[in-house]
This record gives sequence, structure tokens and C-alpha cells, in this order.
Amino acid sequence: MRNHTKQPVLSLKTFLSKIIDYAGIFPPANLELAQAFHNYLFYREGEYKWMLNKFIVPAKKLAELGKLIKDVKIETPVGLSVIGSGGETINQFTKSVSEDIKEINDFLNQHGDSASVDVYEVSIPKEILEQEEADDMLDMMISVSSELDALLGKEVPVFYEAGLDENYEPTILKIVENIASLNNKCGFKLRTGGTDAEAIPSNEIVAFALMTCCEFNVSMKCTAGLHHPIRHYSDSVKANMHGFFNVFGAGVLAYASSLDEAEILEVLNDEDPDEFMFDENGFEWNEIDATNEEIHEARSGMIVSFGSCSFDEPVDDLKVMELL
Repeated sequence: MRNHTKQPVLSLKTFLSKIIDYAGIFPPANLELAQAFHNYLFYREGEYKWMLNKFIVPAKKLAELGKLIKDVKIETPVGLSVIGSGGETINQFTKSVSEDIKEINDFLNQHGDSASVDVYEVSIPKEILEQEEADDMLDMMISVSSELDALLGKEVPVFYEAGLDENYEPTILKIVENIASLNNKCGFKLRTGGTDAEAIPSNEIVAFALMTCCEFNVSMKCTAGLHHPIRHYSDSVKANMHGFFNVFGAGVLAYASSLDEAEILEVLNDEDPDEFMFDENGFEWNEIDATNEEIHEARSGMIVSFGSCSFDEPVDDLKVMELL
């Protein structure tokens, strides 16, 4: 089913609401911070602002962002998702989090009327991932959340990313279980692509992450590689790349219909855009459907957004599909 008007049908608008965290300074766009921030301000005043979520900025660039904000009239505060510096060891990680929090504090003391820090994203230290016991990971998560919440005076979701290899299942499971024990104060971040084939996770990894987050009622966000709606082969990367209809459709349907891992894989593998159908009542794939309310619930709490260095490409593709 296709919508031939400029107004998206209700289910599509619900599905795509605040779905893109704009990350223009990251590859492959690699824009200067000034240009990326200008783009973000432009997009949030545009026709498709309802698709736009946070502006992504590394903690180390907050001072530079502050200088840019001084020269712009901002009536509604800009929501930021801050990328933490991280570290390979526990000591490096602890030190970098303290430095990040100082950067955040300094930034907000000067620009708190123009911007808010709403999300913190960081990679889990390799040293913690290699430990068999999960106590240090849980202690780390509690400590990071406590420091951020105390600084900002509000609960700030922390999304944790991890390097994944062929032994991905226990890694994902350990992270998600720890997050779940914190009553979803945190979330899981999955890297879904990159500028080379090695950076693209297999469908099996994506399916397991979606299924696990759904089972434990843990929020998940994605980053990289989701510029286009439908799974496709990329000539530039020389590999199949995930589509945001596939990944988020699988997440929504897993939430609404308790899909098993094999069924999630089917959604992720589908390269036929006509299988992803939206109308005023809900979303349907292969006779499995989700109501508008279920889409809203899944997007609000389970599969929340994806970071993209492009806002125009997803919008342009949706126009070509005659959905916008």
C-alpha cells in the first residue's frame, strides 16, 4: 500500500516520529560542527521536523558548540545526545566520564537556556566486557547514572555500546540484563553500519539484539548505516546494508506480536519495499501487524531512534517511495 499525498498516513508518522538523531559530523558526511549544527537548526524548522530527534555531539566538542550557540538566536532549547569519550580500561573509562561530566557542566552553566543534555552515549570498556562476572559492569552503570543525574537534576538515559564479535550473544545478554536490573534507566546501543563492510553487523546480531531488548523491556537505539528505508546492496561499501524500515519494523513487530528470532530475521532480510505497508490504522508486514498505539509504545520505550549523518537521504528515499 502506498500513500500518494504529501501528508504521511498516521501509522507512518507514528513509526517515523523523532526517529533520527542527527550526527552530521560523523562519517561518511564528516561535516564541520558549525555546518552540522546549522543543518540541524534548519531541519528542526522544516516540513519534516517531526522525524528529527536529538543533535549528536561528542563531549569533547561541547565547548566548540557553545561558541556556535552564542551567535544564534535559539528560542526552544536544542536537545543534545552527548557521546562519551570512553576508554579501554576501567580506570580510563572512569577518568573520561569525569572529564565528560565537567565538559557538560561547563557547557550548561553557560548555555543551559539554549540547550539541554537529554542522553549520554558511551562504549563499555573492553576490560569490563572480558570479565566473566557482571558486578563491575553493573557498578559502572550505577555510578555513571548517579553522576549524571546529580549534575543535571533529572534522570538521563545512558545508552551503552559494545564491540561485538562472533561470540556476541553472551555480551549482548550480559549488557541487557544489567540494564534491565536498573529499571530501564539505561539502554542498549547497537552499531548497525559504517563506511566499510566489516562495520556492518550480521542480521543474526541485529535480530538477537532486538529480541533480547524486547524480552527484557530494555530501550535500544541504533547508530550508523541506516540512511535508507529498505535493506539493499551498497556499491560504495560492497556489502548489504540494513534498512530502517527493516530494523525498526522488526522491533515494532517483535514488541507487538512477540516475534521469535527466526521471524525477526525474516523482516531484517526483506528487500521488497511493498512488504512494508502503512495505513491510517497501523503497520503491516507479511500479514503481521501493529496498531498505531503499539507502534507508539514500541517506539517510545523499546526501539527509540537511530543516529544518522544524513537527514536528507532518508527523507528523499521516502519521497521516492511516495510515502511523503
